[in-house]
Amino acid sequence: MHLQRLAGSTIENVTAESQRQPILTGDRIALRPWTAADAQEVCAACQDPEIQRWTPVPSPYQHADAVSYVNETAPKVWREGGALFAVVAIEGGALVGSIGVHSFQDGVAHIGYWTAPAARRRGFTAEALRVLTRWFLRDREAARVELVTEPHNVGSRMVAEKVGFTTEGVLRSRCLLRGRRTDVVMYSMLPTDPAATAL
Repeated sequence: MHLQRLAGSTIENVTAESQRQPILTGDRIALRPWTAADAQEVCAACQDPEIQRWTPVPSPYQHADAVSYVNETAPKVWREGGALFAVVAIEGGALVGSIGVHSFQDGVAHIGYWTAPAARRRGFTAEALRVLTRWFLRDREAARVELVTEPHNVGSRMVAEKVGFTTEGVLRSRCLLRGRRTDVVMYSMLPTDPAATAL
């Protein structure tokens, strides 16, 4: 797989919601739209106990779930104003993970992500978060980018903090995950935050 390297920008300019979802690039990773060919890799990644522990992916995770994610969920989210991306390594094209904004309403972009086991602790997800946050703040004119994670999800928290998101506090019993109520830590970044200018 060959991906054009164009750090800090989009390969395609997107000016309207009806246009094609772009490819966003960083130094080592690219965020591209999901394709039907990705389903097998998504299914394999989502067998990981950590992904199933911390995210709302179906459990057990079936191949049909992956097919639905890449063929139905991702295009639907794009049509509704959000964007789900496959995160791939520019060198070699390996799938690193998934990142996206499922909800973009009233200027607030809510980000979620997971990382394939083999790609963890290499800085890929932090770079993907940086690229996606920059795109929503600058190109999509978001007033706020936010994400939540459970307090004990140390890896996810480290990603948010490495990128410079502000910890706003713990929201008690905020989310429902597999039938249990969970506390979450709320992180955010505003266009006026010092960290936003460094993206």
